[in-house]
Amino acid sequence: MQRLDFNTGWHFSCPDGRDFDVTLPHDAMLNTTRNTEPGFTWFLLAGWRGNDYTYTKNLHITSELINKHLVLEFEGVYCMTTVTVNDRPAAEKAYGYTPFTVELDGLLREGDNTIEVTAHVPQDGHNRWYTGGGIYRPVHLLVGEDAYMERYGVRVTTLSVAPACVRVEVMTHGGDCAEVRIAEKNGKEVVCTKAAVADGHAVVELEIPDAKLWNAEHPNLYLAEVTLYSGGKAVDTVTESFGLRVIEIDPARGLLINGEPTFLRGGCIHNDMGVIGVINNDATELHRARNIKKAGFNAIRSAHHPMSRSLMKACDEVGLYVMDEAFDYWYRMKSPNSPYNRYFMQDFKVDTAAMVQDAYNHPSVVIYSIGNEIPEAGGVKGVRVGKEIVDAIHALDTTRPTTLCPSVHWLREYLDGTPYLTTDEDEWMRDDPERQKADWMHYESIFRSAVNNLPDNEKGQVYPETYIRMDEDATKNLYPYLDIAGYNYYEDRYEVLHKLHPERVLLGTETRHTMLPDTMKFAKAHPYLIGDFVWTLQSHLGEINCCDLHYEENEEHKSYPWVTNHGGVLDLTGQAEPSLHRYEFIWGGFLDKPVHALYLASQPPVHNGKPPIATSYRWTDTVDGWTYEGYEGKRTFVDAYTDADSVEIFINGKSAGKAQVKDYFAKIPCIYEPGELVGVGYDADGQEIYRTSVRTADAETVLTVKTDKNILRAGGQDFCFADVYVTDKNGTVKLLPDYDVKIEVVGAASLQGYGSAAYKNAEHYDQHHHKSWQGHLQAVLRSTEKTGPVTVTFTADGCAPAILHLSAE
Repeated sequence: MQRLDFNTGWHFSCPDGRDFDVTLPHDAMLNTTRNTEPGFTWFLLAGWRGNDYTYTKNLHITSELINKHLVLEFEGVYCMTTVTVNDRPAAEKAYGYTPFTVELDGLLREGDNTIEVTAHVPQDGHNRWYTGGGIYRPVHLLVGEDAYMERYGVRVTTLSVAPACVRVEVMTHGGDCAEVRIAEKNGKEVVCTKAAVADGHAVVELEIPDAKLWNAEHPNLYLAEVTLYSGGKAVDTVTESFGLRVIEIDPARGLLINGEPTFLRGGCIHNDMGVIGVINNDATELHRARNIKKAGFNAIRSAHHPMSRSLMKACDEVGLYVMDEAFDYWYRMKSPNSPYNRYFMQDFKVDTAAMVQDAYNHPSVVIYSIGNEIPEAGGVKGVRVGKEIVDAIHALDTTRPTTLCPSVHWLREYLDGTPYLTTDEDEWMRDDPERQKADWMHYESIFRSAVNNLPDNEKGQVYPETYIRMDEDATKNLYPYLDIAGYNYYEDRYEVLHKLHPERVLLGTETRHTMLPDTMKFAKAHPYLIGDFVWTLQSHLGEINCCDLHYEENEEHKSYPWVTNHGGVLDLTGQAEPSLHRYEFIWGGFLDKPVHALYLASQPPVHNGKPPIATSYRWTDTVDGWTYEGYEGKRTFVDAYTDADSVEIFINGKSAGKAQVKDYFAKIPCIYEPGELVGVGYDADGQEIYRTSVRTADAETVLTVKTDKNILRAGGQDFCFADVYVTDKNGTVKLLPDYDVKIEVVGAASLQGYGSAAYKNAEHYDQHHHKSWQGHLQAVLRSTEKTGPVTVTFTADGCAPAILHLSAE
């Protein structure tokens, strides 16, 4: 079917009084007033509240269109969505993360028609992180003639890579012949053939000469251009991008991509885009994927929902492996107003199929996860549901392995003291209010405390025998049905797990930053561990301060104005934090060119030299630079990242201390003094092998702007990410003090979002002024329907204006 852009010309309204025209995708939640009162879900949602978000659009139907097959396709609407056409109910969708369609045949009339879409997001407690709200992914109008290819009507499967052979399946409504043309990404034809259509189905198998394979290091892509003929006339054309890639796994060899051993250097991400909230389209997701690839990761886990089509496309292009995840919860809620669990049992197979259909042609997707931290997954009913999800995946795709991403302690605690290991929980509770009450109290308790039934002689053990037995009971019925045994936060138990089940391939599906050194050492010698996904790769909105960062024992550290989880090695705006250097060294054994160097970072001296108190998600709070105006003489410390044996720092030529390096990291206390900070790395014999320096910025202050592009595509679907730095004339960043920087946008673009990565922030991201944080801000410009020049001016007191010139074409 012909796919038409359907993202412009919408009108948005909300009971809170907002009423304006909007171009999709759109996040209706981001720039609303946050609730500042603490509560059970405040930590998770950072005070953002849901509402009813309504979008209306006129669809003019000509006499030519009225007899065609018309379908509206929504890539994602959060959540509890209803769609009406000319005030007639047309569709409902509970889940907020999978595509859905609205069949328009029979609902339209010639002339004007009204499409109305409402996302009914519960005010509080609807999820466990910032979700955004509304139509946050693109919308398309699909137009079919009498004969057309079905939605998801072209599937490309790599059968082998030596030789390179693919199978192309074509699903049609009518038609008598399908022509399949395989071309390189630049359009150069490689091979072409035709096949007859029988019962709406055509299949061809093709060998691709001189094939270029797809993997994360070499993301070579091809195009499958399929043309449907009816009566000798071309009636429909569909082009799908694909990569030549096969997956193998076994405990002895690990994960093989195209026959090559591959370790997943992964991280978990949520789906917000920082200062623009949750807006997922090709431009925003490509920007994110490039940042992640540049940081050195080769894999991402979509946490905890199916990944956007646009991000999978971006991962195909830049070379990132993907774990695509179906659900964060099944039929039991995790938040008090979880909307989907009430619909899960009736909808999960449809939503699983939607995830798989969306992912099928994307070579980046190498693993499906059936769920994240599902407490009920070890019981009789949960195991049955888990197997049905796997079956729903395999009904459409047998080329990719499946896994589960559990908090295993939740699995065992869910079963502890219940008959659910052998009895269906619904049957056990049926018609017995006392059992229903006991079940609910037990379910609540597993989120608050761990099982405390350890014998005295096992207390303090890393993996007590009692827990091993309970974990085995909790996983023994579902894990044999999975291809990969996933484990959240079990990095110190892999050896025991392998001894128990040498037939299993293991994967760290959610892990701690502080455990990465030991995990990588273990992985290099044990191929049955195929990857590690740290929590989190990039800081996100909501789940505020999940790293528990604070500086005083009694400090309130999960309250307003906290806004992010602050647990990533990329910050909210996608900027790499210095702690990423440690990853570079740790990953060395998995890289073609291991890193040999010394990097320095320093703590902003606002805490009088106190190191942060934090959990295993974050081990430091240092930043790149040595410019803290107004904090001369204050205590601080310097972090060193290096593969040297020891490191010494000098401030203006005087030694400030020396430390032994452990796991590529050392911390040295010192006093902040403007000038030159020098680090010297020594080998085990005390010989200097590295020397690096960081200088304080000069007195003059300017604003420096860097962009990811200078030309925008007109139409409302392109974005420019502009990073604004407070620097001296040489570009050295001034980390303190903060500056209030104003922005003015004139011309054929609009300001989509503006702000900093500050983890405590009461400012809205639609303001035209914002305080810098650690010398940085990010402005995101969005194209409009117009073409022409764009001028963006940044001003701050005491600084000359910075002017950015863009063009919309």
